[in-house]
Amino acid sequence: MSTPSAPSWIVRTLKESSVLLGVIGLAAFLLVVGMLLPVASTAPSSELPWHIKHDANGMRVFGLTLGRSTLTEAQNKFQDVPEISLFVSESGKFAAEAYFDHVNLGGLRAKVVLTAALSQTALQEMYERGLRISGMSSGRKIELHPDDKAKVNSSAIASINYLPSATLEEAVLVQRFGEPAQRVREEKNDILHLLYPQHGLDIALNQKNKTVFQYVPPQDFAALRAPLMTLLPAE
Repeated sequence: MSTPSAPSWIVRTLKESSVLLGVIGLAAFLLVVGMLLPVASTAPSSELPWHIKHDANGMRVFGLTLGRSTLTEAQNKFQDVPEISLFVSESGKFAAEAYFDHVNLGGLRAKVVLTAALSQTALQEMYERGLRISGMSSGRKIELHPDDKAKVNSSAIASINYLPSATLEEAVLVQRFGEPAQRVREEKNDILHLLYPQHGLDIALNQKNKTVFQYVPPQDFAALRAPLMTLLPAE
């Protein structure tokens, strides 16, 4: 599957996050304080969102290599059974996603959404075999046939979307990831994007310091960034 642009659910997640903030409390505060300390952590380094490794096999984060590791490997890594669904955007683009609701990596609780590296042709065939279609504000959601769910599970991971429960300020993110190559703000939704093309990473941050990390292979980052470039003022 080709690399998706920033999903609309990212905007929905960040816009609705204020409902969650009242229940985070002291635990989240301690987590953020811990992030500011030197990285002398007992957590495996591969489980932390700022530990990104590049080698001959590609880019590796959370112990998974984009374009190589499968959704089944992720399920074993996360110790959680995902909800697998097919989505069709308003523009007619397909995406097969695995949604993990309860993931704990390096002591940080999060939700994770993985997309499968499947062609639009293969996904359209799955759509035609779908069992049920539900309407959404940004498109349609399709319940897949069990055989197609198995195909998705055996597919490589095209992108990782990581939604931590803890609030993370921009200063903390810059300390961990370094200065971004570019900052782009969505004025309409008041969302700031920190762009790290060398890591294939877009960190979307709202005014309440709720974040969504979207990782893609660095060679696919231009497609991820393209919709954001339309938000920049004309020179």
